[in-house]
Amino acid sequence: MTISGIVPNMVTPMTESGHPDVPGIERLGQFLVNSGVGGIWLLGSAGEDVHISQQDRSTVTKTLTNTVQNKVPVIVGLGTAPYYDIMNFVENVDCDHIAGYHFLPYDLKLGDKALVSYVRKIADNLPRPLWLYHNPKRGRPITLEIAKELSEHSNIAGIKVGGYNLTELTKMMMLKSPHFQVSGAGGGQLYQLLSLGAELHMTSDANCWPEVFIELKRLFDAGLRDDALALQHRIIGLSSRLPRNGNGEYAAEEKYILSLRGICEDWVNPAYNRLTDSEKNTTKSVLADFGFDWAKQP
Repeated sequence: MTISGIVPNMVTPMTESGHPDVPGIERLGQFLVNSGVGGIWLLGSAGEDVHISQQDRSTVTKTLTNTVQNKVPVIVGLGTAPYYDIMNFVENVDCDHIAGYHFLPYDLKLGDKALVSYVRKIADNLPRPLWLYHNPKRGRPITLEIAKELSEHSNIAGIKVGGYNLTELTKMMMLKSPHFQVSGAGGGQLYQLLSLGAELHMTSDANCWPEVFIELKRLFDAGLRDDALALQHRIIGLSSRLPRNGNGEYAAEEKYILSLRGICEDWVNPAYNRLTDSEKNTTKSVLADFGFDWAKQP
């Protein structure tokens, strides 16, 4: 299956207790599908994956996939668990509403040869295609050489390349083939990656304003490159003005923004902080200045 378009790294709506908010997950899934996204990257870093138990991961996965019902591809994160726990999780949640799974290696001491062997073992035993996840701030980097070797596996469908190293992204894009997709990430570099030939782009910002990223890609695909670049510059300006609260992920910020749109509450896992009242006020002001009518409501 080839995935194209904007693919949000979906946040995980939570209750005050830090467990999955099932109605919030359903509303967010419906919102993203109705917005026209090309797929959903579930239980990634912006989804607070390292702070979610296996039981809660199952709840999140089953809720979202039952909500989306194959309207868009859903790629589910395998998390930090050991191999046999990963396989038990897959056995518990797997269904035809899942397009694939993604894996970020967390053992920083694994050598290249051992990492390749481990990923192959996972891919060999998954009932759906595996996506590699390169996120050097979160886990063990997947180098170009490793990605090239693993791209030849029949059950490995692609790689998401996190980070803002455009040279690295450019080299990874050269691995793109009919059998292996390459996606960049980050709301500030959609235009750049489209220019390199990307067919899809992943960003957690697209939880909050998917319509903006979809419009940028539409402008680019229509050959209106100056307009697309101008919109990219506006997105970068918007992001740079938003307050950040130091969690290391923007889950709290993005769930607060989604709360302004009536989609979910802004609760996060116990390790994270919510936005302060001052940060919330600044966020609303920045969003209103950008032109979002929903941010202008009292």
